[in-house]
Amino acid sequence: MKASERSEVFFFPYDTGRAFLRGLKALFSSIAAVVSEGDSVAVKVHMGEYGGSTYLRPPLVRRVCDLIKEAGARPFVTDTTTLYPGRRFTARQYLATAAFNGFTEESMGVPIIIADGEQGYDGEWVDIPGRVSDCSLDKVKVASEILNADSMIVLTHVKGHPVAGFGGSIKNVAMGCVTKESKAAQHRVNRGLIALSKCTGCGQCVEACLFGCMSLHEEKMARDEEKCMNCNRCLYLCPEDVFSLPPRAKERLQVYLAHSAAGALSRFHSKVAFINFVQDVTPLCDCVAPSGLPVVPDIGILASTDVVAIDRASLDLIGQSKPVGKFAGISSPDILGKLNGTDSLVQMRAAQELGLGNMEYELKERRQ
Repeated sequence: MKASERSEVFFFPYDTGRAFLRGLKALFSSIAAVVSEGDSVAVKVHMGEYGGSTYLRPPLVRRVCDLIKEAGARPFVTDTTTLYPGRRFTARQYLATAAFNGFTEESMGVPIIIADGEQGYDGEWVDIPGRVSDCSLDKVKVASEILNADSMIVLTHVKGHPVAGFGGSIKNVAMGCVTKESKAAQHRVNRGLIALSKCTGCGQCVEACLFGCMSLHEEKMARDEEKCMNCNRCLYLCPEDVFSLPPRAKERLQVYLAHSAAGALSRFHSKVAFINFVQDVTPLCDCVAPSGLPVVPDIGILASTDVVAIDRASLDLIGQSKPVGKFAGISSPDILGKLNGTDSLVQMRAAQELGLGNMEYELKERRQ
């Protein structure tokens, strides 16, 4: 598609008074062509962190799975393990957390599969088709079970993100469809800078690091740069603020997100579609528990085969809404980026330049 063309983004607004089940059915009919009879369909979704409450509700995901089955295909709900230590660090931990949050084979009616295996390294390297903005990322390791699927439906809870500013479909694919190696490669641009003079030698960073890259040397922390996986747990846990993000780290990460998404999506060609749920729009992502109070009222659901257009449309709808609660006095077309100290459009511009889609779109309402 040429950059000058407008992509279709289908929209079911919540102000219609109609149930989301009807809305999802109408939206799915607009993108159903990406699924063929007999396909193994990866339904990519973030199933929530332990203690979180704003991740996608299981009935929304179940409805999409049912619609895929009605189309004669074979869906499975999937995600990958986390780079940071927590309750989704291994497949076993993630499945337990998913079950706690309401995602089980019984509740979904389909298998729940952690796509990158028990430790998060099962996958296959895929070349990224092109590079822009001096990005050094030229390949990503796509999680095995996602790579082996015939098609993919990406379900995304739209919200803010402390580093990317905005978390939509681009980020869901970029981080959620790859293994730990490629998560680490993207986060390399966020590896914390060290102000060693602030270090008191408390050792909390050493205890926190599951990758064995931190140690104490002469009562000061030391980091093995080769072992470091860029999870930045040390940055967030350090009581002395020894670590800090590099200059323009947030913007650079967004460029890397676009490249990783390009690599993961190259596997599917025209066999992928995206559904964004613009609800429970919090300042922080679903990996943070709690992720904050809502920024704007719930808006609706969008669907498209263009990952750039759907994210831009989601961001625009949020920007056109009136902020609520403690955010009521903030005015910005990119309020999530403003709250997180970055320009959320960086990832969309990079993705468009990589040929993933267009920022120009036509919003088409689907009210039944």
